[in-house]
Amino acid sequence: MNRFEELDEMLHDCWHLLAKAAIKRKGDYQTPVIGTLGEGQAELRTVVLREVDMPGRKLIFFTDARSAKTQELEQSPRLSWLFWDARKKVQMRMYGEAECHRTDQVCRQYWEKLPVQGRKSYASTLAPGSPVDTDMTGLPNHWSDNMQLEDTEYAFDHFMVVVCQVGQVELLHLHQEGHQRAAYHWENGGWDGQWVIP
Repeated sequence: MNRFEELDEMLHDCWHLLAKAAIKRKGDYQTPVIGTLGEGQAELRTVVLREVDMPGRKLIFFTDARSAKTQELEQSPRLSWLFWDARKKVQMRMYGEAECHRTDQVCRQYWEKLPVQGRKSYASTLAPGSPVDTDMTGLPNHWSDNMQLEDTEYAFDHFMVVVCQVGQVELLHLHQEGHQRAAYHWENGGWDGQWVIP
């Protein structure tokens, strides 16, 4: 990947890479690490980037509404993102406010697009992280990847869409001709960028 010449170019290209990863559903950027505030410490998890809204500055992922991360976001909606592409040597750190959608129209529009296999992650009868005596998925006995879509509808109650509007971005590009780093803040309807020392 070539070095960036302009701050705007670097930010635009990085957002474009994220959007491409979400659409093509592959690549390092599709599985970022997110950070939430837990009980006195940062809680980190890998999620699947489902959608990117560049004009709206939004990053979207799905989760089980019963998960610990949901409770953490309800207590503090601040959300951190870490993306790393080992081939392009580009790291992106993004920060923003999360909005959690459950059993509403936003949630429903994404749910309707999920096949049976996609709904499986939200179909457990037990909440994620529940202690159990044996290795198990928690899926009900009747669950099958060949079941009718309408038979999975009960899992909608567990499905949550998290929409994060990004207000701060930090980009790092490791390059043999010299590393590059830039920081951006959303202010007065636009991005204010600044080169910083890598």
